[in-house]
Amino acid sequence: MENRNHKFRHKHFAYIDRLLIRLATSAIVLLLITQALLLNGEARKYLSLVDRLEGEQITSPSAMYAIDVSRSDSNRVWGTVNKAIAKSIRTLRSGKNITVRMITPSTSGDAFVTINGEIAGNFAKGKVELTVFDGDYMELDITAVEKPAQFIIDTHKNDMIYPADGILLEGKDNILVIGKVIFKQ
Repeated sequence: MENRNHKFRHKHFAYIDRLLIRLATSAIVLLLITQALLLNGEARKYLSLVDRLEGEQITSPSAMYAIDVSRSDSNRVWGTVNKAIAKSIRTLRSGKNITVRMITPSTSGDAFVTINGEIAGNFAKGKVELTVFDGDYMELDITAVEKPAQFIIDTHKNDMIYPADGILLEGKDNILVIGKVIFKQ
């Protein structure tokens, strides 16, 4: 009797082993086929949720920025509207304060701070206080400054990886790159 039970168990375990090997093999084959399909752009659109959602445009209500658009300068006005929309989207993110102080020359108004290519402030008062967001790109435009200028960046001990608190930058007649603002997560 015990021999019959042993043969029965051995037969069922062999069947389960074959079934598990077939399932594992079919799962690996299915994985390879799926990965091969993801190489094709059209198939990836249906298989990947990220690719479907990537690049979705953010729309804002048009009544929020009602401007009287004249026919002659419509390009300038729409550029202003686009900047207003971009700034309103930026305000939805949380920002951190940074102060950039000009050490030498102390009273020159010829130097500017640019964020993402747009002038954010000048050094007429010797320092510029800014609100920056994660991913912003900062530069100091000192092309009009004729003697060497020094700047210190004060991040007020915020949760920032870059720029670090107390960085000293020096240069003249060029653009000093501060770099991309990176927050700690």
